[in-house]
Parts: sequence; C-alpha cells; structure tokens
Amino acid sequence: MTKGALEVTVVEAKKLHDEDWIGKGDPYVKLILDKFNSQATKPISGTNDPKYNETFTFNVDGQKELEVEVWDKDVAKDDLIGKNDVSLSKVFSSGQDDEWVKIRRHTIGFTKGEVHLSMKFTSA
Repeated sequence: MTKGALEVTVVEAKKLHDEDWIGKGDPYVKLILDKFNSQATKPISGTNDPKYNETFTFNVDGQKELEVEVWDKDVAKDDLIGKNDVSLSKVFSSGQDDEWVKIRRHTIGFTKGEVHLSMKFTSA
C-alpha cells in the first residue's frame, strides 16, 4: 500500500468549454483524492484558458487515482464542465509527473478542455 505526500500543482487549463450562455465562464478545478480529501482552485473570471499555479498537498494512504473536475462558478449553482481520473502510478514510481489531462463530460464524448497538472510524490 502506497503512503506519503502528494503535491499537485494545477498549472493552467486550456480550451475549456464555455457553460455560460452570456459572457465567459469562471472556471475552477477541483481535485478529489477520495470522499474525505478534496481541494479546489479559486475561480478565474472571464477566460476559457485560465492560469492557476495553485499547489495542494494530499496525504496518500492507498489511493490509486486522483479525480480532476472542472466547474464553472455560477450565482445559483455551479456547472460541471467535465472531469477525468488520473492514475497515480507514474508519480508513485518516478516521484514526479507532468501531464495534460483531457476533461470530458461523459466517459466517452467530446473533450471539454484540458488541465495541466504537475505532481510530486514523497513516500512516507
């Protein structure tokens, strides 16, 4: 069982699908390790190509993937743009990983944009 500290930097996103009828979206990225561990970036207003450069640390205790969700901040209810799961096997084996994650609304379907993640892992 893998244990340690996972550091995830949400660098940026590109070509995010605009969920708003009027104007540009206010996208933010939510990282979910499990139902007890999730963290999110601040929303960036008025762009479909936001730059975040926000870093989050998770304590890994056997989890094998990280769920990445992209949301559009709204007044009433935030809209899900899309999501995808990222396998943590590469970052566990090499200590780091840098990848663009394709975001989809459904398992099969059109890409709703991409999120650039930079990850580091230090085993306990």
